[in-house]
Amino acid sequence: MKTLRRPLFFLLAGLIVLALGAFSFTYTVQYNERAVVTNFGSADEADLKTDAGLKFKWPYPFQSVTSYDTRPQIVDALGTQQQTADDKQVIIEAYAVWRVSNPLVFYRKFSNAGPDESDHYAEAKKTVNSSLNSAISETSRFRMDELFSPNPGSSKLPDLEAAILNVVKRDAGDPNTSGLGIEIVDVGINRIRLSEQNSTDVIERMKADRQKLAQDTISSGQADAQSIRSKAESDAERIRSFAERQASNLKAIGDQEAGRFIAMMQENPKLAMLLEELQFLRDAYSKQITLVVSGAPGFRMLQPAALDKLLDDDSQEEGK
Repeated sequence: MKTLRRPLFFLLAGLIVLALGAFSFTYTVQYNERAVVTNFGSADEADLKTDAGLKFKWPYPFQSVTSYDTRPQIVDALGTQQQTADDKQVIIEAYAVWRVSNPLVFYRKFSNAGPDESDHYAEAKKTVNSSLNSAISETSRFRMDELFSPNPGSSKLPDLEAAILNVVKRDAGDPNTSGLGIEIVDVGINRIRLSEQNSTDVIERMKADRQKLAQDTISSGQADAQSIRSKAESDAERIRSFAERQASNLKAIGDQEAGRFIAMMQENPKLAMLLEELQFLRDAYSKQITLVVSGAPGFRMLQPAALDKLLDDDSQEEGK
C-alpha cells in the first residue's frame, strides 16, 4: 500500500504544480475582450493583446493581465432638472451608450481606481455619467414649443440629442490618441417630465392651438358658404330676370294676339257671344257633367227656341 501511495502523492502534487503553473504562466482572451499585459505595472503598445485565444505571460509580480469587455455599456442619467430657452423647467432622463475602444489608454486613465477591471469600469461610468449630466444643459438652447410641437416631424428633440452627443464625445476625447480610451456610441433621451405648472401651460397652449385651428376651419367654412350662397343668389336672380323677360315678351305677344281677336269680335258682338257660348258647350260636353240649372249663363243655347230668338233679334237689328 505504501508503494502505491507514494506515486499517487507525487502524481497529485505534479498536477497541482502544473495547474498553478498554467494559471501563473497562461491567460485567455475571449472574442469580446481586449487584454493589457503590464510589466511591473506599466504597459506600452506591444502589451495590448487583441487576438482571442490562449496566451502566455510571466507570473505575478513580473506581469499581470487586465482584460476589458469591448461590448457596449449603458449609463443612465436620471431626473436632471433643466431650464429651457423660454424659462420653463423640465426634468430630463437620458442615457449614453459607450464602449472601450482603446484598452491601453483606458487602462492608463482608470487603473488608479483599483486593481480589478470592475473598478476601472465603475470609474469610467462615473465619468461618462458626469459628462452626460453636464451635457444635458444643452436643453437651454431650445424653447418648450420647439421640444413639444403639435405638428408631426417638427419637434427638435433629435437636435437636442445630437447636441448632447457632441458634448459627451468632446469630453471623452479621441479614443485613439488620448482622452478616456472609450467611444461614445449613442446618446438618447428616455423621458421628459414636466412640472405641474409646465404641464398646465403645455396643455393650455395645445388647447389654444386646437381652438385656433377649429376657428380657422369654421371661418373658412363660413367664407365658402357665403361664396356659395352669393353665387346661388346671383344665379337665381339671373334666372328670374330671364324668366321675367320671357314672360313679358309672351304677355306682349298674347296681348297683341288678343287685341286682334277683340277687334274682330267688336265688329259683331252677338256673333262673338254665340261663338263663346258654343265653345263653352264643347268644353262642357267633353267631360262627364250633370246639368242642374238651365238658365245659367252659357246654357241658353240648350233651350229649343234659342236659335230662333237669336235670328229674330238679328232681323230687328237690320230693320232698324
